[in-house]
Amino acid sequence: MRSLDLMVPTGDLDGVPGAHDLAVTVHLPDADPTATRVYVAFPGGGYGRRYFDITAKPSYSQAEYHTDRGAIFVAVDHLGVGGSSMPDPFDLTFENIAAANHQVTTTVLDGLRRGTLIAGVGGIDIADAVGMGQSMGGCLLTVQQANHQTFDAVAFLGWSGTHTTFPAPDGGRNVHPVPPRGFDLRPMAADLANSPVEVEHFRFCFHWPDEDPELLEADLASYQPFTEVVRGDAVSPWGSATVPPCALTMLGEHVVAEDAARITVPVLVAVGERDVVGDPVADRLAYTSSPEVSIVVISRMAHMHNFARTRARLWAYIDGFGR
Repeated sequence: MRSLDLMVPTGDLDGVPGAHDLAVTVHLPDADPTATRVYVAFPGGGYGRRYFDITAKPSYSQAEYHTDRGAIFVAVDHLGVGGSSMPDPFDLTFENIAAANHQVTTTVLDGLRRGTLIAGVGGIDIADAVGMGQSMGGCLLTVQQANHQTFDAVAFLGWSGTHTTFPAPDGGRNVHPVPPRGFDLRPMAADLANSPVEVEHFRFCFHWPDEDPELLEADLASYQPFTEVVRGDAVSPWGSATVPPCALTMLGEHVVAEDAARITVPVLVAVGERDVVGDPVADRLAYTSSPEVSIVVISRMAHMHNFARTRARLWAYIDGFGR
């Protein structure tokens, strides 16, 4: 696999003054493709694009899995996440983050088709472009696809089109009251920065007990969203030190229901055995305009799928969905 990091301009965005760029990594098969499928992946809250290319241990790179099978894999940091531009975080909304993702995706796909994106790589006949979003990335991908029709198919990984809730050890669901979508969160800035982080809550929800302990503990040690704890360094390169504050509102019931109902391409809903989707089968009803909705639940997998020992089963399912 060959990988290239790029900074791609977003163009003008409503509500976000100035010029901005998104950090993008393009992963290519070792052999130059002339015709192929492209996967474009967006990470969850507290994670960056390198979540899809974990290299601390062998066989944890989803990007490598797909490029080994001839596809191109593109991973994108949202605006205000990871290596992307950092505007005023309170200017960021579902809509303008999704618009930035659409504009950058279009630039990348056009550059691949024309052979102008990467020096020495000629034009590629792209059979299909498949978008995937993990957790927060799934929420934003829902809005992106509904508003811009970027992709030929979309995969939601650990995201519910009806109500994203956290599993509880007693078998129930933890439902958190949150402000509504579009709410001005500036008055809550201090509360966000000082909110207590329940590490054991994230341990239960995010990680299956049999995961590699070195990776698991490195992830949990720095997962403290909205605080100044270092994340995304050499110890947790898959992480992002920043999360757009609007992510807080993503836990509201039916927060993107209208958007989900406007998606007109095939949909994959993929979740772990313990995840934030309370009823994966019921989630099928969120995508009423889609011609095909596939559901898969992977055993021995929690919310952060790419740390699970069963991760390759999920990747194989995504590969089949794409094909």
